[in-house]
This record gives sequence, C-alpha cells and structure tokens, in this order.
Amino acid sequence: MIVAHRGASKDAPENTLEAFRLAWLQNADAIEGDFRLTKDGQIVCMHDEDTSRTCGEKMIVSESTYSELSSLDASFQFDNIPSQSVPLLSDVFKTVPDNKGVYIEVKCGPEIVPALITAIINSNLTKEQISIIAFDASVVKALKSVAPDIKANLLYDVASPVDSNELLDCLKDIKADGLGSNNMNSKKLIDTIIQSGFEYHSWTVDDSKTAKKLLEWGVSSIATNRPGYLRQQLL
Repeated sequence: MIVAHRGASKDAPENTLEAFRLAWLQNADAIEGDFRLTKDGQIVCMHDEDTSRTCGEKMIVSESTYSELSSLDASFQFDNIPSQSVPLLSDVFKTVPDNKGVYIEVKCGPEIVPALITAIINSNLTKEQISIIAFDASVVKALKSVAPDIKANLLYDVASPVDSNELLDCLKDIKADGLGSNNMNSKKLIDTIIQSGFEYHSWTVDDSKTAKKLLEWGVSSIATNRPGYLRQQLL
C-alpha cells in the first residue's frame, strides 16, 4: 500500500486539498494528513503548532478559530499553485474515493478524540477506510477505549531508542493495531513487530530501492511524498 505523505507533498502544498486530490491522480492507495484541534473545537489539517512555515503568517492553531485559520493561504511555499485554504478534516474525507483510505495523524493530545469520533461518524467513509496514527500513546489508548473497531497505530521515531519488549508492552497496553516508524535498516525490529501480531508501517520513503526492501520485509504500507513516482517504480 502506497500512502501519500501529507498528500502528494512533493508536487503540491502539504496538507491541502490540492495535495490530496493530486495523490489520487497519482494512484495512491491512501492519503496521510496531520490534524489539530482549533480553539473552537474544529479539526484542521496542519502539521505544525503554528502556521508560519506553510502559510507565511503565524497563528497558533490551538489558540485560533477555524474562521481565522481559513483566511490564510496554505500554498505559501508554491508559486505555481492557486491559493489553498487550511482544510477541515471533513473536507479531506470528501476527497477519499470508495476504494481508498486515509491515515489521520493526530498532532495534539487525546482532547481531540470526541470531535474525531463525531467527524468519522458524520463522514461517508467506512471504518475500514480510516486509520488513526499518533506519536502520543495516550491518543491511541483514548481512541481505542471508545472506538475499538477503528484502526489505530502508534508512531515511533528510531531517533528515540526504545527496548523492543517495552515497545511491544506499550502496543498491547494501548490496544494498538500496529506500529509506524522511520526505521529503514532494522529487519529485526520489523520482524519482531509483525511476528507479535501487529502491522508494521514505514515512513517516509521516496526512493524505490528502500521501498522494495521494506516490501520484501513485509511492511503493510509505505508513506511517501512521491506516490506517483513510487507507484511507477514498483510496478
């Protein structure tokens, strides 16, 4: 499975509807986006705590209303792309075709879970199309405690050394379905996760050599900024 990381973010502004639409045109199996809760309880697509990097104007997402955020241009870094608003999660859902999926990376805390569940219920997607991912174990635990049938994976950065037994204990405790990681070299870790009954997902891979190696190792998905290129290389 090829997952478009923040949409087709090599060719369009990350976390915008344009990036997600382009990902579908590039034949991605799923899209991945980053989501935060606004001051007025809306879920918006934004990686950073504030908007300065992607919009050229600083607003702190958790201290801003959706109305305020929607006035920004999220295509700030792309001269050749028409102005793009900061999208709501509900807007992102509407781009997802019937046979495709969406990975919702939660970039804030478990306070987002009630609004997230409401958004999922109100969407036109099936639970099989949706996966929640987060670095914060408490987010995964909170989600699974109220919606055990929604898939949720813990994210793990290999820059933060963790004993594999501790990692497995954590996955079991929070009832995660799998692990997502930027590990590109340790087949042992991937084997340990998969053999323990969990899915293993890789991010972020833009070269075909690494992608082919990871597929041989049995990963469930590969997140990439270049879904069209990687799809072509893996044919």
